Order: sequence, then structure tokens, then C-alpha cells
Amino acid sequence: MGVRQVLNLLGAALLGTSVQAATITGTIYCDNTFEFYFNGVLIASDPLAFTPHNAVSVFFEYDGVSDKTYAIMCQDYASDSGYEYTGTNSPQLGDGALIAEFSDGTTTSSAWKSYVVTHGPTAASETAGCSASNLAACVVEDNGEPTEWYSSSYDDSTWATSTEYTSSEAGWGRTPSWSSSDGCCQPTSPVTKS
Repeated sequence: MGVRQVLNLLGAALLGTSVQAATITGTIYCDNTFEFYFNGVLIASDPLAFTPHNAVSVFFEYDGVSDKTYAIMCQDYASDSGYEYTGTNSPQLGDGALIAEFSDGTTTSSAWKSYVVTHGPTAASETAGCSASNLAACVVEDNGEPTEWYSSSYDDSTWATSTEYTSSEAGWGRTPSWSSSDGCCQPTSPVTKS
């Protein structure tokens, strides 16, 4: 799932009841970092510090009786202006993306609900001159993180329907790249985390 100009994105899907206990496995791809909850319990946080975005394997136990609530917070890497790569000569708008697939057949799609916590720059700040060359004029809107949005009992009926993009549009399968020599990004090694 990807939505333009999103810094934080929350998604949840409530599914019907199953009849068998099982270990559910899955893969979560988030541009750039995530927290994953199942039935209100934190299952996994992205193991890498913000860069690069990557696919992460997860697994958890399902009791076979309760409803299934998948909830994922996906946060794109961006600054207080809404732009990424602000330390370079080419700041860009963030384009957060989320794809998740689980062994029980659950996948992110437009059937999921989404809530944007922060996004920007706002249209009003763009009208006032916000641009890649004038970040000081940029404003990011903060809608606040709903209390216990990840719990099975949370009412997400006012949340928007998620926007669905292709895997290619979301960046699934692309090798992240960065160049510390031109001031872009913070290199993070999956081995050394430095």
C-alpha cells in the first residue's frame, strides 16, 4: 500500500473467524520502517533503523478461535518539511509504501482501512511557496495517532479505504541504494547496523 505524501501510515484489516490454531508466517515490506500488531499484540518492529527499506519475515501464533486483526504502522523517511533527502541538492517528497503477505492468505489491499497520522507539505504551504528549494515554507499536518488503533476492539469505521498500487510502483523487490559521499541518506548495513 502506498500513498503519496505520507509520513506515517496505519493500516488494519479485520477478518472472520477460523477454526484451527496455527503458526502464521508473513513478509512485510515498508518504505521505510514499521511496527506490526496482531490482535493487539506487538509482533515485530522493523529491525533496521529507517534506511534502507526492506522486506522482513514475521511469524506468530494464532489461537484458531478469535477474529484476526492485522494492524501495521508504516512510516516513510521524511523531515519536518515533508521532504526526504533534505541534506542533498535534490530533496524529494516521500512516497511511503506498504506490502504485507501472510501464510493464511491475508494480504494488504484496497480492502484494508488506512489512517494518515502526518503528511505534508500541506497544499496551503505549497501555495505559500513551499518547494524543494524553499523547505522553510513547508508545513506538515499532524492528525495525531489514535489511542490503541492496533487493538481488536478499535473502531476504524471512519478510516479511509487504502489505496492499492502494484508491487513495482511500491518498490517491492528493488535493491535500495544510497551514497554517503553526496550526503544522501544514512547508510545502514543489515549486518553491522551502522
